[in-house]
Amino acid sequence: MRRGPVLGHDGAMNDTQQAPPGHGPDQDFDPHRLRTITDMKRSKDDRIVGGVCAGAAKYLNIDPVIVRVVIAVLTVAGFAGVILYAAAWVLLPSEDAERSIGADWFNLDKNEEQVRVAGLVAAVVLAVLSLVGDSSWAWWGGAPWWLLPFALLLYVFWIRPRRRREEREQRERHTGAYDPATGAGFDETQHLGVTQQKVSTSRPRRSPALLVLTTSIAAIALAATLIYDQTQENVPWTTYVAVALAVVGVGLLVGTFFGNGGILIGIGILLAIALGIGSVFPSGRIGRQAPTPEVAAQVKATYKHGIGQLELDLSEVSDPERLLGRTIRLDNGIGQTRVIVPDGLNLDVTTDMKGGEIALFGRIDDGTDISMTDTADRPTEPALTIDIDQKLGQIEVINR
Repeated sequence: MRRGPVLGHDGAMNDTQQAPPGHGPDQDFDPHRLRTITDMKRSKDDRIVGGVCAGAAKYLNIDPVIVRVVIAVLTVAGFAGVILYAAAWVLLPSEDAERSIGADWFNLDKNEEQVRVAGLVAAVVLAVLSLVGDSSWAWWGGAPWWLLPFALLLYVFWIRPRRRREEREQRERHTGAYDPATGAGFDETQHLGVTQQKVSTSRPRRSPALLVLTTSIAAIALAATLIYDQTQENVPWTTYVAVALAVVGVGLLVGTFFGNGGILIGIGILLAIALGIGSVFPSGRIGRQAPTPEVAAQVKATYKHGIGQLELDLSEVSDPERLLGRTIRLDNGIGQTRVIVPDGLNLDVTTDMKGGEIALFGRIDDGTDISMTDTADRPTEPALTIDIDQKLGQIEVINR
């Protein structure tokens, strides 16, 4: 039996009918939609290898040459460019494909976008770590603190937006707003007042309880770290930042289920930036630091500097024999580290440099991730051990 058209319809859409939002010839364009990383695609035409640089340039609306130069520089500096390029090649789909290479490999369906965001964030974190160097991220108590900034980024760019999207969809279902799954809608001009009232009443109030609880626990954790620092072992100042960041990270995790952790995001970002700066600059000192001790008792076990020159002159020590059996550590960020030692002193010297030049008693080496050692002339006798670590610049050890 053939059915006729439904009452009130002529069987086709006329000029007065309107398609629901998100449908129609312009369904791919929404001027109010915020672009995300999931909108980026690899270029299908302008490609040298995988089309990643051209696709990123199109997404950022810049010249592809700029992106290629940045990737080349990051590749030379710590292999970070290769990490970012490989991750984008696997996770980003091409303009002429619906799925990425990674989605085909692992049979991803509904979770492809989430995996793409998480994978790209992880690649960015790994690239940053490759630039900074893993030794500067303070593995205190066997804990990989570099995971903390990664967890913060994961929360900001994946967990929190997902939670907000779910809350918005839930409010729209309660207010009778348009449901993209069914295509059902309503007349906004007739129900605008009721909708606004329902949305305003359904939005939860922001409570400071989670912020107060998180800051209280952070204060207790920092106090415990201070006690450990004073009684057991000296710890770098970055350890305090890492402890606070860990507590904030737990607070953000709790905020995904209970309470509102929005304000904790800003605190976490500031702590992550401080941790990153601390990993590059062991000390906040800038300029020149030139200690010249006159007796062995004035020589410290550790010298730290941030940016500039750190010069330790041991040639003026009147009792150099009292230095034998001791260890002196020098840690500098960017600049020059210079150590002057008296002639005839039994020495055991180790130097490490992320990038720059090392001059050790006339022997010179330069490049990235370099190290030089000079073992004691008399191994069976006590020696003064000097351990120098610097990120960028020059290390020089000479006799006088």
